[in-house]
Amino acid sequence: MITPKIPLLKDGQILSVDVVNSIIKRTEYAGDLLKQYKLIAGNEMYVEPHYDGTRVSYLQPVGGGGTPEPVTLPYRIVGAYTLGGFQRGFVYNGSTYTDIFVPGSFATFALGIDGLNIVGYYQIEGSNTRARGFLYNGSTFTDIVNTSGATELSTVAWGIDGSNIVGRYISGRFRGFLYSGLSFTEISPPSSILAFCYGIDGSNIVGQYNLGGSGREDKGFLYNGSTFTDIIFPGGFSTGAFGIDGSNIVGYYYDAGYRGFLYNGSTFTDIMAPGYADTIPQGIKGSNIVGYYYDASYRGFLYKGSTFTDIFVPGSSGTQAFGIG
Repeated sequence: MITPKIPLLKDGQILSVDVVNSIIKRTEYAGDLLKQYKLIAGNEMYVEPHYDGTRVSYLQPVGGGGTPEPVTLPYRIVGAYTLGGFQRGFVYNGSTYTDIFVPGSFATFALGIDGLNIVGYYQIEGSNTRARGFLYNGSTFTDIVNTSGATELSTVAWGIDGSNIVGRYISGRFRGFLYSGLSFTEISPPSSILAFCYGIDGSNIVGQYNLGGSGREDKGFLYNGSTFTDIIFPGGFSTGAFGIDGSNIVGYYYDAGYRGFLYNGSTFTDIMAPGYADTIPQGIKGSNIVGYYYDASYRGFLYKGSTFTDIFVPGSSGTQAFGIG
């Protein structure tokens, strides 16, 4: 067992996430370090594998004493809430809501999260076609704007996985995109008149498109880097795919109201909050699904397969949960 020198480590002291993350920088060191911390902190430590190393999201107190850190979720949830007629983004760790707001913006929406990085968009005036995407790393906002389109201020960053970001922009019409951090690539099904990319996991992207025509129904899609595959709920008028984690996809279909679904590649399972006309899942991580439902106002939710838990910013007139990571 290795013994790194950690001056902050004392009996009865809570191991903070920041302290451990500052030590575990690469996966090649993580194994021995985690063995030691499990001996110290107990087996209830939660570990989340991540693309740039191993990030520890939850730790029990050293020596079994004291009170655990107030982090009751292994993942963090992002979304937006309305207060005084204005929209502000948030990140929620299970106990605390923290504002995500681009300085000087008219409104800010936090839509996707991966580790410490959050993506979304902000409006510079009261119109959602005048939007700039952003990447927020916990301290700095960086604009994500596709300037190749005819309408420059129309980029929305919706999902993130590692250094890859997906969303939509306007260039004559709505077009989906994949942004690598260096360049934009259009992701739009052939012959579509509009397309949106919402979620990404590895090389797989999910979204929604429309071919036009008399029906004009929306169709969900899965794109694996070379092939588009339709995701259409049987009997539903329109389908949208919003979140993906491994082989599981969440979204909605329309049938006299918006109804959520979980799709595992072969079977659709309804996700419908009791007592609500509309339920719209937006993101998925493991067995955790987030989204929002509507009953006079928007209320975010966390769904774990059998129970719905409200995600609602205190004092807001409406809250929507969009991403989990």
